[in-house]
Amino acid sequence: MKRLLYQVLFGGIAGNALPVDLALAGLRVTTGLLLCLLSRNVLFRPEGWGPPRWFVENVAALGFPAPLGFAWAALLSEFLGGLLLVAGLLTRPAALLNAVTTGVAAFTLFHHPTGDGLSALAFCIMSTVVAVAGPGRFSLDALARWFRPPHPARVPTG
Repeated sequence: MKRLLYQVLFGGIAGNALPVDLALAGLRVTTGLLLCLLSRNVLFRPEGWGPPRWFVENVAALGFPAPLGFAWAALLSEFLGGLLLVAGLLTRPAALLNAVTTGVAAFTLFHHPTGDGLSALAFCIMSTVVAVAGPGRFSLDALARWFRPPHPARVPTG
């Protein structure tokens, strides 16, 4: 169970060639930075911080039961999740959360993923790729491999 939890939180495709790990790092960092910067402009405004009224109204229009709570969750998943992606820490959960958040925006808020929803769809795809492939070797998650739980002891059969 520990190994499965470790694989979900810190795992990824191991044994990549150097160019593949560099590409994963580039995708992960770019996706995280852009998500962080775009959500920062919505979250931190001159008149105060937190989800603006129009954002909460958009979330309410989607039919979520607690629109203010879901607005906070969406903005924090993009902002804090973006920071986690940049660092490569808890990469898979952060990328999966961002894939869901941006996927909801792409396919419900914009009715079809073209025009305004195109950037949300692009973020959904980029986050999904990072969630599936993992962080690569140039990440804090790769350092966690040193603390990987050992294989269970195998009992020799006689």
